[in-house]
Amino acid sequence: MPGLPDYNAQRILNDVTGAQPIGNAAATRYLGFWTTAPSGDAGATGATEVSGGAYARVQVAGALTAASTISTASSTFTLASTAPAWLLALGTNGSGCNVYDLTNGKQIGTVSSISGTTVTLTGNAANNGSGSSDSIQFSAFGVASASSGSEPGTTAANATNGAVIAFPQATANWGSVLAWFLNDALNSGNYLFWDYMGAYVWQAASVSSASPGVLTSHAHGLSVNDNCVISIKAGGALPTFSAGNFTGPLTVAHAATDTFDVKTSGGTAVNTSATGDVLFRKITGDGAGNAGQPININVTFSFAASQLTLYAA
Repeated sequence: MPGLPDYNAQRILNDVTGAQPIGNAAATRYLGFWTTAPSGDAGATGATEVSGGAYARVQVAGALTAASTISTASSTFTLASTAPAWLLALGTNGSGCNVYDLTNGKQIGTVSSISGTTVTLTGNAANNGSGSSDSIQFSAFGVASASSGSEPGTTAANATNGAVIAFPQATANWGSVLAWFLNDALNSGNYLFWDYMGAYVWQAASVSSASPGVLTSHAHGLSVNDNCVISIKAGGALPTFSAGNFTGPLTVAHAATDTFDVKTSGGTAVNTSATGDVLFRKITGDGAGNAGQPININVTFSFAASQLTLYAA
């Protein structure tokens, strides 16, 4: 559908994830959790971040200074100081992190491992560095991929994490995490991207006028007690009557192959008195109708490589 062409979509995604910052300025990025998602697009308005129990945002991108030249004839280079804890905590000693030379605006490669001040890549550097003082950007996310396919079966440009990202072990229950976000600061800062938990895609549905309103979407894949959210951001029109109950996480009350209806977290059926067209997306839940990913005491939650994907759509 109309939107950003690959050139801009990939540049924006690379900046958001800190893989290749726009303007080649060092970019620090942090990943955090919300138990309540934002109510709109104005930053974190309405969102509730996890707090307590040793929770902290996890740094996933930042810049360091090189202490040696970077050469396409070598798979190693040296940092000016020992790699910091945040970088070593990604993957296994930084494995899977993207490496980008900010000074020269050139992609370098992917980390195999980091020991002390020595960075070992998965292969020889993709480009040469200019000297021993280059500013090198590391990110848990790889370089964004271009879109693929042709309309109407197009997949938007996207970026995914190449390194495992682990949060601190919870020393108390964190609650049910509904969404994750990227921010440019450890505390407060600017929210750059967010999404619900669960690697699911948005799908289109038509909504009937009924009590409850029935959503029709071919082979939607939802089951009773699955959780989903509904939006009309890309067009469509919400039905009326109790359409306001479409806000926030919903639970599937009844489901057939191509149809389903939903209820609120409080168990209220969502009735409609007019038809509509919406987008819906399955989100992570416990299978009993409760939305979110529970993170309890003593749990160390992590995202495996390729588990977090950002789409420019």
